Amino acid sequence: MNLDLTAVLPVLIPLTLSLAGFITGLSRISDKTRQMMLKWISAAIMISAIVITAGHIEKTDKPQALLAMNNVNLLVLLLVCFMAIVLIKFSQRYLFAEKNTHRYWRWLFLSLTSVSVVIVSNHLLLFWLGWVSISLCFHRLLLFYPDRPRAVLAAHKKFILARVAEIFLLSAIVLLYSQLGTFYLAEMTNHYMSAGIPVELSLAEKCAAIMLALTALIKCAQLPVHGWLIQVVEAPTPISALLHAGIINLGGFLLLSFAPLIAFSSDAQWLILIIAGLSTLVSALVMMTRISVKVKLAWSTCAQMGLMLIECALGLHELALLHLISHSLYKAYMFLSAGDVLQEYSLKQLAPQKNVTFISAMSSLLLVVISTYGIVYFTSYSGPLSVWLLVNTALALYLVSAVRNGTILQFLTSCLTVALLVGFYMGGKTILTWVMPPLPASTMFDAMDIWLSALFVALFLLAVQVRVFPQAKATRTLYRWLFSGLYLDELMTRLTLFLWPITLRPETAIKQNDPSLTKEPTS
Repeated sequence: MNLDLTAVLPVLIPLTLSLAGFITGLSRISDKTRQMMLKWISAAIMISAIVITAGHIEKTDKPQALLAMNNVNLLVLLLVCFMAIVLIKFSQRYLFAEKNTHRYWRWLFLSLTSVSVVIVSNHLLLFWLGWVSISLCFHRLLLFYPDRPRAVLAAHKKFILARVAEIFLLSAIVLLYSQLGTFYLAEMTNHYMSAGIPVELSLAEKCAAIMLALTALIKCAQLPVHGWLIQVVEAPTPISALLHAGIINLGGFLLLSFAPLIAFSSDAQWLILIIAGLSTLVSALVMMTRISVKVKLAWSTCAQMGLMLIECALGLHELALLHLISHSLYKAYMFLSAGDVLQEYSLKQLAPQKNVTFISAMSSLLLVVISTYGIVYFTSYSGPLSVWLLVNTALALYLVSAVRNGTILQFLTSCLTVALLVGFYMGGKTILTWVMPPLPASTMFDAMDIWLSALFVALFLLAVQVRVFPQAKATRTLYRWLFSGLYLDELMTRLTLFLWPITLRPETAIKQNDPSLTKEPTS
């Protein structure tokens, strides 16, 4: 009975979501009936999530099961269920006056179905089919407003990049099968976990690891293939929330799934650290130049995905999973409450602001360093130097913003927030250490730590320069380049349209060659 239950449980969520897509996608049912169905669907998703969690308490190890459930998969699947319920509730109100909403519901639920299939798949061919299905279904969501040229161009670029990533992923799967003779992910994981350390990978395994890294980098919209992520804000808000809070995190989930292989491939680690590190640096700085709230959030997602990939490459798997969950919840909240965020941002801009000096910036950094060092000293916690540098510089920039925008009381409140964030980081990492299965530590080199440390220090210094010396000639030049995104997306757009031209509708075709098509409006 237990064996049958374990085999059936992973099917519940994909089956529920696929049936929801079929029912709500019918055009002949009335809006009132569809609204009633959506309430029952939300309840069905919640009940399925509870049943799966309860049945997972006593799990069995079946390396050759088509679908499998472990602690990591369960957490991510529960996150998908929560996101599905939130999106259903929000979309019911958001799309109330829209036409053809049945198409939206159909492709939304099919996208979520594909995501859930990827999460619970143990067979890599099924994993790949689910991966492809996510892109194809989400492509239909991106074209919900087919008369918006920026949305059409973003969908076009994402469609091409998705096909490239799928080729890389399929090639990696075939190479691993040629070496290990199995398509089951659990058997591959057991192979690398049971091998001695260090593991000497074959050429095929090294190439597979690199292709997995490239797949994750493309999926997470790292520079220079990031442009579609910025332009996709033209889609309806719940679609943007689904992308930024869910689908784009699959790059990190992919690296977590193949963590035993990535941990033994220094080439794949260096590839991730270089590209994701530079993407984090540039995206975080570009975000400071943006006015639009949704575009600022899109650049923030690019930077956060870079950090998550870096954590995976360093072997900080608990931290990467914590980052994935917290980022999903945060971005869902920010996108779905973009109107309130915009109002709050406008009020802050109208309030009197203090000048940030170099001394206040350095004092904030010193305060954060002392605080985090004290926590590390009393808890005997250790980790790579670059990780603590990132924590210190990020929190210091947060305090700099508090100095600029607030009173002394608000600054003290910000200091308390910093302490709580550090505590959340350490507590969450400790809890996930108990939840996650043991994974091999990364073969991290000192050079990797030095590279990341240099990037994080550069990020802090450049951010301070932009805020402290905004009128300096060097800052204005830097600001101009950052506002343009280093012109990387313009080059990728021209290359995309050269390789595969796109035809827009007659009323919007005139905008195809508009230089402002890939830039944020300045007004």
